[in-house]
Amino acid sequence: MIDRPAILVVDDDSKELSALVEALARRFGGDYRIVAHFTPESALEHLRELHEQAQDVALIIAENRMRAMPGVEFLSRSHELHPGAKRILLAAWGDKKAAGEILQGCSWGKLENYLYKPWAPAEVHLYPTVSEFLAEWVKEHGPRMEVVRVVGDEPSARSHQVRELLDRKGVPYGFYPAQSQVGQKILDDVGMAQAERPVVILLDGTVLAAPTPTALSDALGETDIEDRHCDLAIVGAGPAGLAAAVYGASEGLKTVVIEREAVGGQAGTSSLIRNYLGFPRGISGTELARRAYEQAWLFGAKFVLARAVRSLEAHGEGRVLELDDGTAIEARSVLIATGARYRRPGVPSLERFDGAGVYYSAMGDTRVMAGHDAVVLGGGNSAGQAVVWLAANARKVTLLVRSGSLRKGMSDYLVHEIERLSNVEVRLDTEVIEGEGGHALQRITLRNRRTGAVETIPCETLFALIGAEPHTGWLEGAVQRDRHGFLLTGRDVDPDGAPAWPLGREAMQFETSMPGVFAVGDVRYGSVKRVASAAGEGSVAMRFVHEYLAPPLERPVAVGGLPPEAGLAAATVH
Repeated sequence: MIDRPAILVVDDDSKELSALVEALARRFGGDYRIVAHFTPESALEHLRELHEQAQDVALIIAENRMRAMPGVEFLSRSHELHPGAKRILLAAWGDKKAAGEILQGCSWGKLENYLYKPWAPAEVHLYPTVSEFLAEWVKEHGPRMEVVRVVGDEPSARSHQVRELLDRKGVPYGFYPAQSQVGQKILDDVGMAQAERPVVILLDGTVLAAPTPTALSDALGETDIEDRHCDLAIVGAGPAGLAAAVYGASEGLKTVVIEREAVGGQAGTSSLIRNYLGFPRGISGTELARRAYEQAWLFGAKFVLARAVRSLEAHGEGRVLELDDGTAIEARSVLIATGARYRRPGVPSLERFDGAGVYYSAMGDTRVMAGHDAVVLGGGNSAGQAVVWLAANARKVTLLVRSGSLRKGMSDYLVHEIERLSNVEVRLDTEVIEGEGGHALQRITLRNRRTGAVETIPCETLFALIGAEPHTGWLEGAVQRDRHGFLLTGRDVDPDGAPAWPLGREAMQFETSMPGVFAVGDVRYGSVKRVASAAGEGSVAMRFVHEYLAPPLERPVAVGGLPPEAGLAAATVH
């Protein structure tokens, strides 16, 4: 008989420990073993024994202010024995230092989350939060519900593609190696023993052999293109596009969303977004996207997934989008939210540290860098701004620049600012060629491009700020872009550019050089590359879409520089 997974609690206050263990046992004792320890030393010894016995530990809760060992340190050490366990810091309400310790602990991978005490009544302050933590653990380590079964070779690029797509869609599935006994039986049962793999079996009995992303999405019922005319076509289902879909559909617009991959965009690949409004303990990009998708769908938005848009043309009052399968969708207005992809250093060994030491944005609370070193990769203004930002709290910041001059790609004022910072080191002619570590980044190997010298340095945090590439190649010649491919909107639209602005009025906020075509999120020139900003732009843009679609007599008129809604009052005064 396999023992139940353990929930381990350590607190050197015996009264509080007993109360917490009793409360956890009442709610979770049927499915988990509740283990209590009065000292961190005995708890670590027990965790070591469980590790040797190959026993699962689902959750570890540690008091923050233990006399023998800080809770953050205990949780960090426990990770070496049970890397799959969720680690929770127990902090007291009113502990002014706790917030900073939690923030830094989460940022440096020493813990996953936190609880506050006192937590009574448990039904309000304890059980919902612990249930959430356990649900995350079960999702990662427990038995999986199977809406879809996948039988494929392992390793296999095709199998990986299908599994990754199902993960991003949030579809529960089971994977069975084709060479295994179970895998072979499944293939025999569905008569696909000789079929090209991977083989995908849906709940309704549908069987797909080596399906393309389009075929898989269609089989899952995620695409609806029966009606090819709409009020609003949204290209891209990242945070910006999904927010626009929610507001557009909820406000009565016939809305169609087209996404070339899976909902969520780049944000959908994030394991945990900690700074999104309303989620103090964070939310995964996949879960955030799933909720937004469901919300838009319930309001009536239609989705066309796993299809890319090939071109955009103006046909009179209509805007025609041609998809890569030849389908044409005509819309009265279009919102482009195709996002941008951060450029990668091109070092395979760094890829597995995404979000665990390697980051593509340096904005946020830099207090987490206090007492730590940071490395910034890049030679442009975004890298320079990050260096200045991080240096305010970091012990040391090292800037790695591939070129032989900092002034080659960075504004002069930033160069001067960096030169005056005593805790910043600039290394020119330098590139990263290797990354190493356990569950998180620990070291990087550098090579001097001029001399060929190789050096390995400690590195817990690498910010790769080497630019972003917008997904706008399909719009070349249709709307104005900057030299990097980002879409120009509003005041940035050049009336004399090619294509020239055809109307007597100025382009509205978020409107591109083609009237009625708007751009929001990372794809837009001058946007803030943040999830919340993208979602905000997607929702705000709906005001201008409505203004564009309104009959001429109903459109608000700007008078004397006042906002449109002030037009009537201003006209009356004059």
